[in-house]
Parts: sequence; structure tokens; C-alpha cells
Amino acid sequence: MITLAIFDFDGTLFDTHESISHTIKLTFEALLPALAPPSPAEVQRLIASGAGLSDTFSALHPSPSEFTASVENQWIEKYRDLYATHGQLLIKTFPGAKDLLEALNEAAVPVAIVSNKGVAAVKTALERNGLVGLVPEDLIVGDKTPRAKRKPDPASYVDVLVPQLRTHHGWNDIDPAQVLVVGDTVADIEFARNIGSKVCWCRYGYGDQGICEAAKPDFTVDSLTAVLNLIQV
Repeated sequence: MITLAIFDFDGTLFDTHESISHTIKLTFEALLPALAPPSPAEVQRLIASGAGLSDTFSALHPSPSEFTASVENQWIEKYRDLYATHGQLLIKTFPGAKDLLEALNEAAVPVAIVSNKGVAAVKTALERNGLVGLVPEDLIVGDKTPRAKRKPDPASYVDVLVPQLRTHHGWNDIDPAQVLVVGDTVADIEFARNIGSKVCWCRYGYGDQGICEAAKPDFTVDSLTAVLNLIQV
């Protein structure tokens, strides 16, 4: 029996590939207008790895030695400004997302999102796509959430979600073996392993299929609708 479902955002609940790729292109055009933006293949490789913004821009920047902490902050802020005005318009849910979240709510299974995105971007996408109220705001973990660390580090679960569930949701006995992580990259699979939970790999997402298959997820699905069948496992 699954008592907590933790979802990845990009490539799992939401189809964000076009929004991410387009916003990265706009960011390069804004900050390095004299240079051609990175190739779609380069961007796809980083999306498939589950890299966060810092690692993504560090890898794509033409002069890594010049990519200081202040430059990194500038790039991330520019990306997020552009994402809010341009990228959000390109986001859409994968088929079955709303039905799945509604079913979990009806079954009283808590739903959380752990993402490399900022929490504000996740909330906006939920609102724009009619999913408000289906994921508690205090169970949305983003890249700047206090005490959270990027997957596959287990801190987002151990140091953020577990305390929130105990303090604000009345969950005193949380067994990680009854947690289901749903994601599309190897980072999600390794995150689940690190917290001792089951993991469902979404083959339709952005992760490298060979790498993800080699990581041997507990379950593999080709749609969000199929995740419903796992709630009783």
C-alpha cells in the first residue's frame, strides 16, 4: 500500500521540454547576443540528466572559468524572468495528470512534488493548468527550498517533506517503503533508492532510456494513467 506519492515535475507531470529549451535560447540571446545559442542536442542531453539550472548553464556557458557565482545568479534570474513571461505559456500537463492527482486526493494519499524548478514556477504551472489544491503548497519542494538539496540527495525527503508531514499533516509514522517516487530521469530513480522507497520510471519523459533501464526501477509506465494501478502495490 502506497501512503505517499512524490512526483517529479518536468517530464513527469508536465511536458516542459519546449518551455525549457525556448527559455534557455532566450537567455543566451539576452546575455550573450553575439554568440549562437547552444544546440538543441546539448540542451536535450542536460534535460535528460535531470540537471538543475546552475549545472545546465555552467555546462553550456562558452567560458566556464568566467561563470562565477555572481554570473550564475545573473543567468538564473534572467532565465526565471523569461520563463515566467514566455516559458509558462508553453507548459502543458501530460495526459492523465489531473485525473491521477484527483484520484490520489480521493484516496487520501498525500501528494508531493520535488523539483529542480523554483517553487513559484511550479505553483504557476499548477494554477494555469487547473490543478490548484491538488498538491499542498507546503509539500512542493524546489531548488531554493530551505534544507532541500538537488536529487538524488535525499534531503528534500528527509529534511523537508518528513518534518512537514509530521508537523502539519499529522503523519507521525512514515515508512519510506510505502512511499512511491514517480519520475522520468535517473536522478529520480537514485533519489528513491536513497530514501528507501519504491520508484516508478515514466518512460515517456525526458530521461535517457538506456541509463534509466539499467538503474532497474521497480515499475515502468508509459502514461500517468498507468500510475493509478500502482497505488495499491
